[in-house]
Amino acid sequence: MDDAEIRAEIERRRKKAVDLKLRETLWNLYAAHFQYIDKNLKENPGEILPAVRESLRRLGNESEFRFMDGNYRLTYIERHRDKHGREFNETETTDLTISLGVEGERVFEFEMTKSITYGEDMPYFSESMRSVTAFVEGAWVENITQLKSDMETFRREYWKEKNAPKVAQKLKDDRKRFGL
Repeated sequence: MDDAEIRAEIERRRKKAVDLKLRETLWNLYAAHFQYIDKNLKENPGEILPAVRESLRRLGNESEFRFMDGNYRLTYIERHRDKHGREFNETETTDLTISLGVEGERVFEFEMTKSITYGEDMPYFSESMRSVTAFVEGAWVENITQLKSDMETFRREYWKEKNAPKVAQKLKDDRKRFGL
């Protein structure tokens, strides 16, 4: 491949990764499931998908785990943090990189920026997906999408079962209050 062909292939892969919404999938997986996984392991380990929970190894900002016969490594790196403004207009902006490795090889990486503006009544959050800096196509694309779905479903079912007695009691109380 000559230089022009290599550049064209890189752009094709970047576009494909964006079209597949891999940045959003990986960010959601991290933010919803891995960001507070250490806390969840202590307080509610049952809400974590067993395949992940049983194989999980935490190494600082990295989570290694097995899923669908593959070894995965999800990494979250804060590159730069900046604060500007004062009091009710202070904004904290963080530039970060999220990457995914499969079987020891980095297969996807992207950059993003997240911001929090502290308003008078509440904080305002903003997330901006930036460039895709690595994308190696493979079966992992479907697997990571399946992992996200499986983890969400498992967590939802866990909390539904855990809260079932409270829901049943509330229904019983409502029945009494409404004469049913």
